[in-house]
Amino acid sequence: MPLILAYLFLWGALLDAAPAGAQSQANRAAEFELPKIEVIATTPLPGIGTPLKQVPANVQVSTDKDFRRQHNRDITDFLDQNAGSISINPGQNNPFQPDLSFRGFLASPLLGTPQGLSVFLDGVRINEPFGDVVNWDLIPRNALASMQLNPGSNPVFGLNTLGGALALYTKSGFAYPGAAVNFDAGAWGRRSLDFEAGSHGENADVFVAGTSFEERGWRDYSPSRVNQLFAKTGWQDENSDLDLSLIAARTALQGTQALPRSLLGNPRQAYTWPDMT
Repeated sequence: MPLILAYLFLWGALLDAAPAGAQSQANRAAEFELPKIEVIATTPLPGIGTPLKQVPANVQVSTDKDFRRQHNRDITDFLDQNAGSISINPGQNNPFQPDLSFRGFLASPLLGTPQGLSVFLDGVRINEPFGDVVNWDLIPRNALASMQLNPGSNPVFGLNTLGGALALYTKSGFAYPGAAVNFDAGAWGRRSLDFEAGSHGENADVFVAGTSFEERGWRDYSPSRVNQLFAKTGWQDENSDLDLSLIAARTALQGTQALPRSLLGNPRQAYTWPDMT
């Protein structure tokens, strides 16, 4: 009798332990379940919330106040004079078609140049699909609100971001209401007219900016004519922000190539012309 009671007790203990064991296995299976992962496309927009001092890189930030303090020709001229590790070289011999070099990596309008920088405007990549070239003469300087120069090869910014990424952000009617006109003139027949205007209602806004630039150039047969227009309209409420923007440009850019040594006595002499883009 004691042996039968002991057997029944052991059998009951095993029955009671079975659900606990199954539950334990279920818990272990739940521990290996990964959380939901959302993959978002390349959108280098501001407002992530990370303080600049906590970013392990020398991110260089410029704002509209920095742009207004100087009367730069375009965005590449501003970067050359203000950003570290930046240099420009007019590979096409026109000031609006420079090769922009950042730590040895290029963003150039010249097809065939090994491109190593990604350029974004309001989160949209503006490297051309064919050759990843960057047409700097399409970007109106007075339409920019801020700029971030991010060094290093970061997969967040997509393909060919070998040396870094340049993220540009434009103005809006909400942030920049009112109107302004600026006229500049200088040597070599330089004339430049910039205008911008912004307005907004309760939920909708509109912003327009444009540039008309013309100069003869410092030597013969090297004039530049640039006409740029930027228009942006948007709608926003507490939960949504929708923007539609347009960039249009009409340019005529000429540049002359190198001189033979026999013509060094006259630096204004052109060797190859016309060479228009």
